Order: sequence, then structure tokens, then C-alpha cells
Amino acid sequence: MRTSEEIYHRVRWDPRFDPARFVLAVSRRGAEPKRIALPAFVPGGDIPWHRVLRIEADGEVVWDRAERVDRIDTCTVGRAHDPRRLRAPFFTAREPYAFDPASGRWLPAPAPTTTSAAARTGNSAATARIRVLTWNTLWDRYDADRIDTARRRPRLLTALAAADADVIALQEVEPDLIALLTAEPWLRAAYTMDTDPAGRDIADSGLVLLSRLPVREAGRHILGPFKAVAAITADTGVAPLVVAVTHLTSDHAQDGPGRRRIELAALADGFAGVPDDLVVVGDFNDGTAGPTGPAAALGLTDAWTQVHGPDDHTPTFDPGANPLAAIGSRTGRAARLDRVLLRAGTWRTETAVLRGDEPDPDGLYISDHFGVQADLVTGADTRSAVLDAAPTARTALAWLPPEHLWPDLQALRRAHDPQVDRWPPHVNILFGFVPEAAFARAAPLLTTAAEHIAPFVAELSGVHTFGHREDATVWLDPAAAVEGAWAHLHRTFARHFPNCHAHGRPYTPHLTLGRSDDPRRTAAACAARLNPTSARVDTLVLLSRRGDEPMRPRAVLTLGTGTLRWLPENRADTHGSSLPTDPERDARARRIARRIAGALDEGVVSVVGSRRMGCAAPDADLDLVLALPGTIDLGEVAARVATALPEAGGIRPVVGARVPGLRLSVGDTTTDLVLVGTGRIPPADAVDRRAELAEPAAVALSAVTDADAILSAVGAAHAGFAVLSRRVKAWAHARGLDSAPFGGLPGVAWSILAARTTVDAAPDATPDDLLRDFFAGWAAWDWHTPVTLSHRGTHPEPTTTTEAPMSILTPSHPVRSCTEQVSPGGHDLLTDELYRAWEILTAAESDGIDPWSEATEPPPLHRRHAAWLVLTVLPCSPDEFAATTGRLRGRVRSLLKLLEEAGIRDAHAWPRPFDAGTRYAIGLGADPPIATDLAKWTDRWSRSLPGITLTHTDGGAIPTLT
Repeated sequence: MRTSEEIYHRVRWDPRFDPARFVLAVSRRGAEPKRIALPAFVPGGDIPWHRVLRIEADGEVVWDRAERVDRIDTCTVGRAHDPRRLRAPFFTAREPYAFDPASGRWLPAPAPTTTSAAARTGNSAATARIRVLTWNTLWDRYDADRIDTARRRPRLLTALAAADADVIALQEVEPDLIALLTAEPWLRAAYTMDTDPAGRDIADSGLVLLSRLPVREAGRHILGPFKAVAAITADTGVAPLVVAVTHLTSDHAQDGPGRRRIELAALADGFAGVPDDLVVVGDFNDGTAGPTGPAAALGLTDAWTQVHGPDDHTPTFDPGANPLAAIGSRTGRAARLDRVLLRAGTWRTETAVLRGDEPDPDGLYISDHFGVQADLVTGADTRSAVLDAAPTARTALAWLPPEHLWPDLQALRRAHDPQVDRWPPHVNILFGFVPEAAFARAAPLLTTAAEHIAPFVAELSGVHTFGHREDATVWLDPAAAVEGAWAHLHRTFARHFPNCHAHGRPYTPHLTLGRSDDPRRTAAACAARLNPTSARVDTLVLLSRRGDEPMRPRAVLTLGTGTLRWLPENRADTHGSSLPTDPERDARARRIARRIAGALDEGVVSVVGSRRMGCAAPDADLDLVLALPGTIDLGEVAARVATALPEAGGIRPVVGARVPGLRLSVGDTTTDLVLVGTGRIPPADAVDRRAELAEPAAVALSAVTDADAILSAVGAAHAGFAVLSRRVKAWAHARGLDSAPFGGLPGVAWSILAARTTVDAAPDATPDDLLRDFFAGWAAWDWHTPVTLSHRGTHPEPTTTTEAPMSILTPSHPVRSCTEQVSPGGHDLLTDELYRAWEILTAAESDGIDPWSEATEPPPLHRRHAAWLVLTVLPCSPDEFAATTGRLRGRVRSLLKLLEEAGIRDAHAWPRPFDAGTRYAIGLGADPPIATDLAKWTDRWSRSLPGITLTHTDGGAIPTLT
């Protein structure tokens, strides 16, 4: 049973309860208990807590000391029918006032009816429009003899009436001006004031809100001497709208900028507890724009900027034009000090104009500030949109404390949390969350939700526990001072992701420190080592776990602005592969080629590929073609190579190729040796007479002439071609586009594209120019037109058309497409990737930054693919493993064809294995078929490959692929 004090504060501050419906029964000596309305009770006043005998709501007892009754959470009485939006403790309630014609006085305004807003505004959900006006009126507290207040004020009243605003927010209001305002017929007839015009609020702050929209509630918060924020909740006919006005400290005060920062931080915290739509207006005494301005500090949108753009800095305080401003200015600088700020959502700004920016004929301005008037209309409201994807424990939306707090937190977590390496220190907002493959669909909803939440300051203080069957979770409380802000944060996001929160269980923000079977001792020990601290909650992160990896941040979401920034994937080491080979590796490659040629001196060994073209990367393989007379005896060739290269490891046949071959390694140089039997043709003549051989042999030998043709085409521009080719292949490798067996482009295709770009480029093109030209040209290429090496004008002219998704033709006989393996989906992927790189390079050119790291990031495969096919090579001997892997690589293309026939257009076979080289993954796209349906297409394929299993798995089960 809780104490009477706990019940009182629960009712007083929990927005679900209406304090006006509660009564306290207080004991009196020798008399019946006295009944006191709960809002009238003063904690710590004349009546001590032990004299509270009972608490009733709507006539029912909800708490009774003698009877030990505590049923406030199990009954429905006392609940607020219309929860307050201006909530304590930040806002202190005020009673709105309206003019009563019968008595001729300003009296407390009656509560609005459910239809009053629509009746008074004519608004409907489809046609809502409201006008807001803010104006600093210039009180005559200073320089009264120079500002002609008596002449200005009547003109102000006329201007206010002419503005026809639904809400008027005034600053620097004095009792004399209030007397004039409250006597105006137009004001008396239609407007409600946020507070008692005869009270101290206006005199103490200079703030007043006037609304002809029905006012549901009003509240104020004191920021300091003569500094406050006043707010109302108005019925718009669409949804409740909170309008707040403030006047921040000016530079006339000591440390004005510092005091404004404190005031803005307090406002941000207070507005974090305001749900739904919010407009904040007033004189911010800060002309800063952008990320350091008042709008950014409050996480709101500037109405003027929304209409006129970020480059418009029209001043509202202009000493050069307005003599009244010149009197009060310290610097003479013009600035936009007065603003209308709004939370993105239901309302958007249609127009924003100045008021009072022209003097009267006699040269007198109404005030030293111009008024700002904004017309707000309902925009597309996406706040009710939902994503009902099933949640997974592999993802979360969370807040991570700032890194300077990590050492103390991690020290405790290392001592008590077995999952310290699985999670960063965090406070979950939603866990589990939607799968990572749904992050892209979740992004606009996350942005919408974040736009409506202002950053706030959390106090991390107090260590508590959650009990379990055998132990307990020990956690640090991040909501010691702002529980409502966390609840609002959770509630705002949860409404968009209805499956991602625990229905029926309250949300408790907590930062897990560990688990313990002696939770009291552990909690006390943790509390002793942690001092209370505060941290700003202004960003959230999307976390995901891939395979057995820890939870890692994938995106950062900024509160207030809704900006979502994807974090880079773990970058592959592509820098080295874009550099030329080093002399030592080149020398080793030449020695290998010479020793193989010496061991098989009846034949001719030719270096082919990138090493023949002089564009090899440091880690490039050595590709050789060996022409031997007669037919090929693979075993004999392997034995002779082993004798010539005793240091070679793992000499093994290449399985599945159209012509026989061997693969071997010498140090860190991998060598692929293709063997061509030339029959009766002398090996020295085989390249020139390859047309007389069977097509597989001719194709193998054409690797020599293809490389020579490319070298001939680039001619004197070879240096630029070599750099471009290496960079392009490094990019293709990083993005998983460089393996023909896996549906990508082979090296010769990338070389042809690089050569065409080099030939077409200006003679003085730099390496960066060539790179931009490459991606710009091929991103826009019509791939129904075959690409050839021959040069005709700036770009190749169409010669023939083909039904294939794309066609890059080799430059020498037998001319063939080296892109037959590219599927329609592969074509789309390649085009998207080319465009992406083009956009990155173009943006970098204008921004003056190095784009290479971003361009060569691994692709976000887990955001693209909701499920995978995993091809696993079963345990076997090294020789069997190599043979089985070779068969697998040779059959991936046929599997991709089956997937295409099954309707999976966006499959992507990642060309590099994971899990110690035994497993390959094929992404099945954003909307894959279920496993049983897919098995109908793939079972026969897997049965034809002994030693290999094929399994279907969800997107998160695969680790990060590099």
C-alpha cells in the first residue's frame, strides 16, 4: 500500500488523472473529517500527510489509510477525459479569461464544447487554416521620452484588428496596453486571453496570448526575472494545437547569449512533454539561423524559412530602417529576432509576412520590432501511418549515452553484464524492432515521429532492479527527472510500429548494468560507483545484430529535425587494391611465369589479364595461358609445374571450366594457368591461328589479343587508363559486382569500359576527371546498345541491338559478349550502383571532399535482403574442398537463373565466402518467397551438387559480408 503523499503526487502529475475529480478527507480534532479538493491541498503546508485519511474520486474511495485500500490503478474513476497537454511540473496552470457581456467584465472563460472550434473557425479536417501573429510591442520602460508610445499604441490596436489573426502573441506588454486591449470591441467579441488581465502574470513577464480559437487550457513557466513562456491549447477544428509565446534575454543583459542557451534548453525540455502539434512564437533575441539557431535548439521548423528558403534573412529588427530600433540597438545590426516556429506534422506554413514594417506618413513605426504573421494550413499528415512488420530481437531503436559516460558504465557492465560485448550501453525505446531489411520502409515513419519530439536532458540517477525467476536485472534510471519525456518518446514511436512494443505492459526506460542473484548488494555497489549525471537526449540510433556479431549502430536519428543518417558499412580495404603493384610482387609474377615456361618448354606461356595490360592491382592474381602441342594431360602438366615450383602450395585442377586449368599459390600470389591443346598447330602460332581451333580453345587464347587490343586502343593514354582501371575494379570489388560466376562483370569487361572512357576523355583529363567521366557515362548508357572497344565519336554509336539486359563485346576474335551472365535484376543493380557512384563523385566535386571512402563502402546488403540462400560446402579433405568449391562457383549462374524464373528479380549472389570460406550467401531481395515455395525451384539444383547444402535463412542470421 502506498502512502497518501505518493497517491497525491501520482494524481497531481500523471496526465491520465484529472486532479479536479479527487477529494482528500482530512482528520480534524473532535469533528468529522474535512473534505478538501485535491488541487487546493498544499503539500508541506499546514496539514501534515498523516492527517489524510481517505482519497476519493468521483465519490468513490480509491485510497483509505484505516482500511488499507489502494485501488487507484485498478479502477476507472478520476480519469481525465481530456488529458492536459500543458503538463506539470513544467507548466503551471492558468485560467483563461473571456469578456462577459452580461457583467461587462473579463471573467474565467467557459470550457469549449466539442463543436465550438469548427463553428468558430469553419475548419474541417480537409480545409483547416489558422493565422498566427507575434509582435514585440516595445514597452516604454526605457527611453519613454523618445519612442512616442501614446501615438504608437492606437496604431498597434488598429494593426492587430486588421491582421485578423486567430492567435495573437504579444511581448513587452504593460498594464496600460492591457487596459487599451481589453476595451477593444473586436477583442471582447471574439478573443480569449490566456490569463487574468488584472493579475500579475502579464506585468511580470510582458507576455499575453489572445485566441479566437476555443482555449482548452493555459499555462505558464517562469524562466527568470521578467522572462517566461506562456502557452495555450487551442481547438482548431482538426486537432488540439499548443501555441506558446516567449521573450528571451537580450544582449543588453550580462552574458545574454549564455542566458539564452539556458532558456532554450529549459524550453526544449518543457516542450518535450507536449504531445502532438506545437507552435512557438516570440522574440528570441537571436538572429542565428541553421543548426545553431533557436529553431534547431528546440527541434522545430522555422515558418519563415519554410516559405522563403534558408537563404532569406529578412530582419524583424532593423536599426538602419527603423529609428525606434536604432534607439535600442547596441550594434546597429539588423537581425531576424522574431520567429514563428512549428513542429512538423499536421501543420505547414502557407505564407509568412511582416507586419508594421512600413512607417506611417509621419515616419513613425508601430514598434522597434516588426510583427511576423504566418498562415498555417493542414499538410499531409503521416503521423498515423504504421509499419506492421513482425519484430525481431536482432534490432532495436535506442538511445546511447554520450561517450564520455561510457568508461564508468562499461566498467560496471564488464563486472556484471554477461552481454557487455553484445550491446553498447543503451536505453531501448523499441525492442525488438522491425527487421533490418525493413529499415528503409521504417525510415519515413521514424523521421515523422522524430520531427515531433524535441530534444531533452535526461538525468541518470538511481539504480533499480527487475526481478526474474532466478536472478534480477540491475539498471540505471535515466528518467529520474523527466519520466514524461521518455514516455512521450516511446509512445510517439510505438504508434508507428504497433507490433514493436509490449502491449499491456508499461514502458520503463532503463540502462542495463548487469544481472545478479544478489540484486540488492549489486545495486548498492553500482549506485556507490555512479554519481548522478545528466545527458542530452537529442539523437537515437537504429541497432542491429547480424549473425553472431554484437548489436551495432546502423543509423542515427535526430530528434526535432527528423534527420536520419545512415552509418557507413564496415569498409573493405580497397585503398591498396586501387594502387599499382609493387616491384617485388611484379618480379615474383615474372619468375613464376618463366619457371612454368621453362618446365613446359615445348609450349608457349602468355601473361594475360590485368598484368598484361599494365593495370594490375597489388593483390591481383597472375593469369597465364599455356599453349601446348597435341592434347592436354592435366596430371602430367601438374606434376611438371610442381617440380618447377616446389614452393607452390595447393596445386589443384580448376573444375567446371570449358578448358582445363590449374590453380596454385606461391607466397601471396595466386596463379591461374589455363591450358590449351593446339593439336597440330605449333604453339607459337596458336594465338594467330586460334580460329582453326575449337571455340573454347579460341576463347582462351583470345585473352592475349583482347589485352593487346585494349592496350592499342588507349595508346599514349595508358597511364590514365591504368589508374582508372584499378580504381574502377576496386570499386566493383567493394560493391560485389566483379565476379562473373556470381552474376557480375569479369575483369575484361571493366577494362573495356575503362578503356572506352579513357579514349573518349579530353587529352588533359586528370585521374579524377576520368573517374567522374566513367560513372557519368556508363550510368546513363543505354545497355541495349552493345559496348565495343572501337571509337566512334564522343560515345560509341549504336551498331546492333540485343535482347540481353546488357552486352559488352570482347575486342578480338572470337567476338562475344562477356556479360551473358548478367540477369535483368543484375543489370538493374549495376545501373543503380553506377548512378550512386556518379552522385557521390558529383557531390564531392562541389563540396571539395574526397569521395573515395564513401564510394567504396560495402553495400547495405542487410537493408536490401530480407532472406538469404546459404550455400555451404560440407567438411571434407582440402583437395575435395577445392573441387567442390569449384563446382559450386560454376553452378551459381544456373541457380540465379532459377531464382529469376521464380520471380526473384533482385537476387544478388555475394561473390566472397564467409565462415572460414565454407559458405556463400545469395540475397533474395526485399520481398522473398517463403522457404517452402522456394524449395520447389531449388531442390533439384542442390541435389545435383553433392557435398553442398542449400538452406533458406532470414536476413539477420547472416553476418556482415565483405
